[in-house]
Amino acid sequence: MNYLLPITIMLAVLHTGYCQKITHLTACLSGPGPQLRIDCRYQNITNNPLRYEFRIKQDREPQSIISTINVNFFSERYHNRASSVISRGLVQLYLERFNASDVGLYTCALNIPGDLTLNQTASIKVQKDKLERCGGVSTLNLSTSWPLLLLLSLPLLQAGGFLYL
Repeated sequence: MNYLLPITIMLAVLHTGYCQKITHLTACLSGPGPQLRIDCRYQNITNNPLRYEFRIKQDREPQSIISTINVNFFSERYHNRASSVISRGLVQLYLERFNASDVGLYTCALNIPGDLTLNQTASIKVQKDKLERCGGVSTLNLSTSWPLLLLLSLPLLQAGGFLYL
């Protein structure tokens, strides 16, 4: 009996299960503009380059805001206001001068050429009056190491006269 075909299928399924996957999509307001920030967090285990696209769907057809998948298809409306930042595990969309006409369903699409998975997509509904302000980096975050926090606060304690070294 030939076991090569079942093993190949099993390996393909396991590989697909551990490839790129969008894990979290959030939206918030930042900056004085105000500026819309959409964080598209993903997991992948390859070193292949990531391609992405952010789209918005309002009442009509979806419009591409910024894309490395379809580079020639973008909405002129967002061309001068949209930018992106990419790092391993995170792609961010920044939309300057966010206003009421920019509300809608935002979609993040990811593609890593060479992976067995298809494009991964996730969507989030953005309403101007329901957006929270983006949080900053906090040293009181629960995942922060307490020794590191103490080390960072030593100069403050010394300057305040609470600690003499």
